[in-house]
Amino acid sequence: MKKIALLLIVLISAAFFFHLGKTPSIASEEKSLFIIPVEGTIDLGLSAFIKRALKQANEEKAAAVVLKINTFGGRVDAADEIVNNVQELATGPTFAYITHSAWSAGALIALSCESIVMNEGSSIGSAEPRMMGMGQGQQATDEKIVSALRAKFKATAQANNHSANLAEAMVDKEIVLMQVNFKDNLLILTPQELEEKKAKENKKLFKNEKTLCAKDKLLNLTADEAKNLALSNETVKSEEEFFTYLKGQLDAKSITFIKKITPKPTWSENIVRFLTHPIVSSLLLSLGFLGILFELKMPGWGVSGTLGVLFLILFFWGHYLVGLANWLDLAIFAIGIIFLLIELLVVPGFGIIGISGFILVISGLILTLLKHPFTLPSFELSSAILTIAWAFIFTFALGILGFRFLPQTGFFKRIVLQTSENKDQGFQTKSLPAGICVGKLGKSKTILHPSGRAIFDNEVLDVTTLGEFIPKNEIVIIAKIEGNKVFVDLQRS
Repeated sequence: MKKIALLLIVLISAAFFFHLGKTPSIASEEKSLFIIPVEGTIDLGLSAFIKRALKQANEEKAAAVVLKINTFGGRVDAADEIVNNVQELATGPTFAYITHSAWSAGALIALSCESIVMNEGSSIGSAEPRMMGMGQGQQATDEKIVSALRAKFKATAQANNHSANLAEAMVDKEIVLMQVNFKDNLLILTPQELEEKKAKENKKLFKNEKTLCAKDKLLNLTADEAKNLALSNETVKSEEEFFTYLKGQLDAKSITFIKKITPKPTWSENIVRFLTHPIVSSLLLSLGFLGILFELKMPGWGVSGTLGVLFLILFFWGHYLVGLANWLDLAIFAIGIIFLLIELLVVPGFGIIGISGFILVISGLILTLLKHPFTLPSFELSSAILTIAWAFIFTFALGILGFRFLPQTGFFKRIVLQTSENKDQGFQTKSLPAGICVGKLGKSKTILHPSGRAIFDNEVLDVTTLGEFIPKNEIVIIAKIEGNKVFVDLQRS
């Protein structure tokens, strides 16, 4: 019996250790290939989605990660976040698959991957920083911004064994690059680097020297050019050919995967991307201000004020979800609005409260549009200020046109009462007290801004000024009477 029991123990132990020995191979067979789309404008909504997808790839120990790129660029800070998340990836090799365009911020994201593969007809480069938003599409930034972005491109390229010179030439049009063959090797050098190398080597060893990138020209490479310059690893004709190439590369590294996973943005992430798009956010801001502006000119609270508040809520909500805005930014903006309303409706003139309110409103909006407001160089700060400036210009331009032409439209006449209560139609108005006539003096009982109350011979009347603000307890004179409406002016000495 003891021998039988011992034999069973040996068999069970062998089976147990055999199972342990098989576990790693089973785990490796269950690895997945992650294909993450990088499409459209590079914004903070996209960076949040890519961060989530890369986190999932890390958790599942992905065999490899492919960034499928087709973009003309976008926000520098969003691209920087994506690059940092890619570089922190702790699983598998990374591939940039450029299907059509990898321009500007898209080029930086491509350089963050270990390997670059491009479709025929695709291109990479043209990364000079430009401000985005309403009216900002063609404005290049200053040397500080170019220098900072050039350094980022260089560091990212060097970290992944890509040509630093090619990366810098994509950003700075002042950089000139030369292409030359040296001892059967292709070199990409600046003119200064080339002269220094010639001084150390036999000049006869340098052949086929030519200018690759001239001054005042940003570097933009086609798929074939990138392949010839060793920036990309391969040029393919289709997605199917790309995956065939990819499988060969992974097989060479003994990496296998059993399925492909393509994370998709959620509906909420898509909404946030739409709301935080530079042009959309500018329009939301403009329409919000415009709605409130119309509401201040109309009695009561109506559709325009409700829509204005709704547009502003969408503006702040979208920026809050991507981590730009916080409750402090919203509080600063709200306090500024309250100060402006106090100045307009309570305090006559425009003084310290109104100026403070205007400063708080602008500060709240700037903080909402910036993720790192105190970080220099101030690329995003300049962009935020221009976005707000264009929003104000758009608001006042439409406001002037609206007040001038909107009352004449059929839509306005359908939603606003156009008839008047005339005596000829049987309507009667409450008559004014006896003795109330043009030229009579009285005293303002409340602040007139421009409407309020005034006392005439112990009679309290609702009055309206001719346009100016009149403080409380000032001597006023009746300037005109229309029906039962009394218009007053400040008694001049």
